[in-house]
Amino acid sequence: MKITIYSAMVILLSGIFCIASAQTPAAGNGSSTSTGPGYTLTLTQPTKNFKVDSPIHVTMTIRNITNKEILWRAIPSTAKDSWYAGFRFLLAKNGKEAETTFFHREISGRQRPGDPNEVMSGSTILLPKPPGMIFVIAVDLKHLYQITEPGQYTLEVSRLAEDGKTFVHSNLVRINVEP
Repeated sequence: MKITIYSAMVILLSGIFCIASAQTPAAGNGSSTSTGPGYTLTLTQPTKNFKVDSPIHVTMTIRNITNKEILWRAIPSTAKDSWYAGFRFLLAKNGKEAETTFFHREISGRQRPGDPNEVMSGSTILLPKPPGMIFVIAVDLKHLYQITEPGQYTLEVSRLAEDGKTFVHSNLVRINVEP
C-alpha cells in the first residue's frame, strides 16, 4: 500500500513538473520565437511628374520574404478602400505633412472638429500568405491628401507588424508635382 501511494505521488509530481516546464521558456531562449515580420513594403519610384489637377498613383508592393507562410492581419470588408486602414501614410513637402483628406483622418484616427463622426471599426482576421508576392497596390494619394500645390513631396508608408510592437517601413520615394 505504501509503495502504491509513493508511486502515485511520484507520478503526480512528475506530471506537474512536466506541465510547468512545458509552459516556461527555456533559459537563454528569449521570450519570443519570432524573427521579424517576414515581409517588406516597397514603393516604386515614379518616373514621371504629376500635375496638381491629375490623379497621383504610386505602386506599393508587399512581399513575403521568408520561405514559409506568414499571417497577414486584414480587416474584413466589402469596401474597396478598406485596405488603406492597415497602413500609415506620410506624404510630406519641405518636412511637413501635406494636408490630409477626411478619409485619411478617418482611417488614421485623427479626426478634427467639424469632421463627420464616423469611426472605423470592426475586427481583424489573420490570413495565411505564401512566400513571394503578397499584394501590388496602386496607392491613390489624392484619396489621402489634398495636393493643391506644385513641388517635391516625399512618401513613406509603414505598417504595424502582427507582433504589435514593430513597424515595417517602406523606402522613401520622391513625387514631383507640377502646376
